[in-house]
Parts: sequence; C-alpha cells; structure tokens
Amino acid sequence: MPRNNAYTFEICVSTSQALIAAAPYADRIELCIGLDIGGLTPDYGLMAQAAASGLETHVLIRARAGDFTMNAEDLEAACANIKVVRDLGLKGIVIGAERGGQLDLDPLRVMADAAGHLDLTLHRVIDVVDDPLSALDAAISLGFSRILTSGGAPSAPEGLTGLRQLHDAAAGRIEIMAGGGIRSANLGELIENLPVTSFHASCTASRPLAQRYQSFGFGREQRRFDEDEARAIAQILGRPIRDGRHA
Repeated sequence: MPRNNAYTFEICVSTSQALIAAAPYADRIELCIGLDIGGLTPDYGLMAQAAASGLETHVLIRARAGDFTMNAEDLEAACANIKVVRDLGLKGIVIGAERGGQLDLDPLRVMADAAGHLDLTLHRVIDVVDDPLSALDAAISLGFSRILTSGGAPSAPEGLTGLRQLHDAAAGRIEIMAGGGIRSANLGELIENLPVTSFHASCTASRPLAQRYQSFGFGREQRRFDEDEARAIAQILGRPIRDGRHA
C-alpha cells in the first residue's frame, strides 16, 4: 500500500466487522483472533475475507495461548497455516518462537522458509527474551522486515527506553513498530519521545457480556472494535482517511 504520510498505522483486527470498520484508517492489518489471550491464528474464513478486502494484511501465526515455545506439532500447524496465507495472496505473516529466554531460531527458520515471498514480522516475543538486541540481529539475519515491540515493558508507553534502544540498534536495517497499550490518549507522548514512525493498535473497547453468557462461563466481557478510537489515532498520525470500506 503506498505511503502518503510520515507514519504507518497498523490495526490489529480479530473479526469480520473490525476488518470492515478498520479499512478507512489502516495502512496495514494484523489479522488474528483471541485478542484477550494475546492473539491466535485466524480461521480460513476470516483470512479469505481479508484477501477479498484488498487491505494489506499480515496474519498472526500462533497456535495456542500462553508462552511462545513451539513443539513439532505446533510447527507443523504453523507451516500449514502459512501455506494458506500464501495461497490466499495475503501480504505477510507475524511469527515468533522462544526457548530458554532466547529466540528459538530453528522453528523461526522453518517458518521463514515456508513463508517464501511473504513479508515477515517478529511479534512481541522480543519483549520476553533476555537480550532483545541480540534477538534484533537474529531477526535481521532471518530476513524479517519489522519487529513489533513494547520495548520490553508491559506497554509501549512504559517501554520508551527499550524502544529507543531497539530503534537505535536497528539503524535502519529493520523497522521497529511500537505496539502494546497504544491509545489516542497516549500516542502524542509516544510521538514526542520516540524516533519510531510505525505504530500498532487494536482500537478496541471492552463491553460486559449479557448475564446469560456470563452465567454459562463464556466470559465476562467482550472486546469490540472502536471506530472512533481508530479515527482519532489516524488523525493524530496525519493519515488520510479513505472513503468507503475497502482499500
């Protein structure tokens, strides 16, 4: 997608409705499900809808919640899903693997090879490794285009120092994308204090589920896309807002 302003705005979406609603505001989409548990690989139907939308879409490849370790079965499932992403003609994948406090390079190489021409984003696994700067160099060596990170903190606003360190160490070799807890209310401070030009947000608001769902254990609340928040972030970033619902 052509860039026509200084900043890139990536929106993480997990439903068909959010995909449609995000279209006027996003430079690119990270597609997933299960935002409440850190994001999981979306189903085929949602990926197919993203392909039909014309939006630049990068699909999260993560089989389960919890940590970022991968066994042989996880890797097999990941490669099968990467093939689906390729077959649908989507832009890229978002991946990561960790073991013992370091990037697990063997499954990352396998997934990178399976990706072929797909664009590679390293997800926030970098925020839980012991040496993020070494992980950055490893990501570059594997051919990643960008790293999504909160600077090693629970949220990007708390991780300003780590984000600056990663940006400086990257030295233009790879894109550093700030993400984690970014809202229109704190974005101005991030722009003022960071050299990064790429930002990632889910633009969601939590709403309580009806009691009949809560009583059967289906959860207490639901995250839904907040179009007003997406619009506010896009405006702060000076991003032109497209008319219509498709790119």
